[in-house]
Amino acid sequence: MEGSLQTSIHVCHENAQWMSKLPEKLWDTPLFNLSLPGSHDTMTYCLDKNSAVSGNESKLVKFLNKCMPCIVRPIIMKWSITQVLTVTEQLEAGVRYLDFRIAHKACDPSMNLYFVHMVYTTVIVQDILWEVLKWLETHPQEVVILACRNFDGLTKKLHCHLITCIKQIFQCKLCPRNVSMRSFSISFFKG
Repeated sequence: MEGSLQTSIHVCHENAQWMSKLPEKLWDTPLFNLSLPGSHDTMTYCLDKNSAVSGNESKLVKFLNKCMPCIVRPIIMKWSITQVLTVTEQLEAGVRYLDFRIAHKACDPSMNLYFVHMVYTTVIVQDILWEVLKWLETHPQEVVILACRNFDGLTKKLHCHLITCIKQIFQCKLCPRNVSMRSFSISFFKG
């Protein structure tokens, strides 16, 4: 299985710059009208099998996990993992829509934000945002949409912290406020 996965990753590298290779007649097509490949629960490749179950999960799931972790935890992990490629590998494979489900761990006094899908990831949000920026800098004519959602355990202060991180990391790479997504196209980057 791993051999075929490695082959797929190698073949997928050809898709790393698919947007910049679109025919010129599509450059002015609004992104809104293009079908963009995306990944569901983008960050589930690095779930922490030792982390607590998310506060958003049902009381039953939390109870069963507490009472029978040897049985329930492997099931939770099997249900939760939807990706095996890292975020960079997904971008290299052509994914342009990243499904980021963001959370703050209960009882964590830090401002660290994690990704979540039943359990939390081993990486923090800020590190992955830097990783996406690094990829974008080497692929300046590609567009990536970050779909941030869930926000489990985020207070207003933590939500503002997330927005500040996104603005500080991506700066001029963010879509300008005055640009309608219905008219935003690849030609914006062809400049």
